[in-house]
Amino acid sequence: MQVTIDGIQYAPVSISRSAIGIAITTHNRPEVLKRAIEQHMKHLPSGALVVVIDDGSKPAAVVPGNVKLVHHEQSCGIVASKNASLTALVDAGCEHLFLWDDDAWPIADNWHLPYIDSPEPHLAYQFLDLAGPRKINDMAILYRDGKHIAYTGQRGVMLYYHRSAIDKVGGFDPIYGRGMYEHPDLALRIHNAGLTSWAFADVVGSEKLIHSMDEYEEGARSIPRPEREALDRKNAVIYGLRRDSGYTGYAEYRSQRDVVITTLLTSQPDPQRGKKMTASPDMLAKWATSLRNCGRIALVDELTTAPADVELYNVPDVQMNVYFRRWLHIWQHLRDHPEYRFVWCTDGTDVEMLRLPWDEMKAGDIYVGSEPKTYADIWAKQNHPERVYQEFLDAHRNDVMLNAGLLGGSRSDVMAFAHGIIRLYYRIESLRFWKKELTASAVGDMLAFGIVAQSFADRLVTGPRIHTIFKSEGIGKEYAWFRHK
Repeated sequence: MQVTIDGIQYAPVSISRSAIGIAITTHNRPEVLKRAIEQHMKHLPSGALVVVIDDGSKPAAVVPGNVKLVHHEQSCGIVASKNASLTALVDAGCEHLFLWDDDAWPIADNWHLPYIDSPEPHLAYQFLDLAGPRKINDMAILYRDGKHIAYTGQRGVMLYYHRSAIDKVGGFDPIYGRGMYEHPDLALRIHNAGLTSWAFADVVGSEKLIHSMDEYEEGARSIPRPEREALDRKNAVIYGLRRDSGYTGYAEYRSQRDVVITTLLTSQPDPQRGKKMTASPDMLAKWATSLRNCGRIALVDELTTAPADVELYNVPDVQMNVYFRRWLHIWQHLRDHPEYRFVWCTDGTDVEMLRLPWDEMKAGDIYVGSEPKTYADIWAKQNHPERVYQEFLDAHRNDVMLNAGLLGGSRSDVMAFAHGIIRLYYRIESLRFWKKELTASAVGDMLAFGIVAQSFADRLVTGPRIHTIFKSEGIGKEYAWFRHK
């Protein structure tokens, strides 16, 4: 059964998660946008999500209530706007992604079906040349059959992607700045990755499905010609080099940010203190105040209020040593937030940021805390009785002891590190269940942290540039990123 209200078809609640997403980018063309939206609504696929990415229009774009608006306060350009389109549609769970300029729109019902039904994960609306007497002669037909037609180049009027192609190679590369050549670059990366039959293809008969103002030279471009030509000259060089090399690199399409994450897990006793801590925002006050130019993330199980600018994420109360449990929650949080770039995981009650680390950090390096002692430490020997820890202590007694209160690096590296600690914890607990580990439990994660660090030994960075001397009242604060106790 089809349900139509005010000319719009609606899908049943059971399939309300939109499989089809339509994103329209616009900049300072309110009348053009209005016309485009009206046309889209006339031929809207059932259950489709419609998003408008307004790239800094003054005044801001106005859209109907059934259209989601993403507004950039300042114009970011084509690349950022198209990547915002991908982000909005992917985050909404869409599988079929249609990216439109505001000066193009569908002119027939079921316009989307040839694109969705095609086995090609990327296609685009193409026109060989301008419709009027003026010709630009910039493309030729390479291939044609009953369903597809391939060209030597690509127009950016309407771009179709199956989600799987974006997952594989990413989105529009920021290397192209404000734009020009960003969409054929993505098409080539998809093709060079072995996902499409042709780099630049369309469905046969698309001219009966879609109208483009550019094709008919209707109206003015949203980017002034001098700016467009300057971008074209600059980006053509980058594109040409990539085209000839078979480049397939991944381009992150989400707007990334750097974050510092801490945990305050107070629902279970702290095994090193022998009691539960009280959940209070004051415990995170110095940590939060010291952080600059980054997100402040606190994973909590009881705390309900936080210092200013701290984002609280509630995690479940789990019967598990809190020192290991924090790594489980950290890994799960990072898994769910691909928009993070560099990440620091720190203690929240005794760590402060002294200097901004972000510009000095290098992707691939893993930054860890350390102590002014070795693994010959008596406390470590007495409080980590499991066999794997005792063997590690014996093998590394002369190595500097690492401290789990500071861990930094790219999101993927921090995730891998955290997951290594989780795997080690569950392996030891499984051995305990199988009666292959008969000792008491370690009080904390310090040695697990050290063991996992060994698998990243060639990439570890620690020392006075990372943090002050542990428990020294701030020795080295003149050049350290963090103060720790």
